[in-house]
Amino acid sequence: MFIHVAIAVIPIAIYVLLIGMLRLRRRPLITTGWRDTFTLGLSLIGLVAVGPMQLFFPTEAALRWHSWVWLALILLYVLILTMIMLSTKPRLIAYGMSLRQFMDIMLSAAKAVDVDTRWEGDVLNLPTSAIQFVIEPTGSTTVHQVVYVGTLYNLQDWMAIEKEFVKRGSQSECARSLIGMPLVLGGMLLLAAAVTPIISSPQEALTQLKQFLDR
Repeated sequence: MFIHVAIAVIPIAIYVLLIGMLRLRRRPLITTGWRDTFTLGLSLIGLVAVGPMQLFFPTEAALRWHSWVWLALILLYVLILTMIMLSTKPRLIAYGMSLRQFMDIMLSAAKAVDVDTRWEGDVLNLPTSAIQFVIEPTGSTTVHQVVYVGTLYNLQDWMAIEKEFVKRGSQSECARSLIGMPLVLGGMLLLAAAVTPIISSPQEALTQLKQFLDR
């Protein structure tokens, strides 16, 4: 049924399209690891709905609660996604910057919190705040990230560094990414492939959706 394809593909297509548009800007995309993970998780919710949720669907509960079971399943997925986010170390990520630009802005943001901040190789050391960040490879020359090292007990300084990094990074400029246009085109093609059957046969799409929800 084409409604399954639409449910699985549309969130991914929107995600790819938005990332492509952001990479075409002359401003870098600055985010945190938690936001990055949450956004990616939301883009995969359609795949999860037509995959694991279908496989482990609580049929007996659905006989009583009908479509409301899907609300419980989605809430469970969001809960699992939140647990995954909280289990990962805090990260700061920049899309579109060179490594030198990333390191300079990261140093500038950290110095606003701790004037004694310095780079020691791939480690950014904030001695007064007792915070360290380490650069982790991403496999891309235009995507860079630092990961918080140690136990997150200095939450106030971490939040201040994050705020400064986002502010300074968003004000900087970078070259448009060559991958932006393929991502935009790919996202538009995926979206068109998923939406066209729905537009062509709206009544059949509605029937399939009701069958999907009421199984």
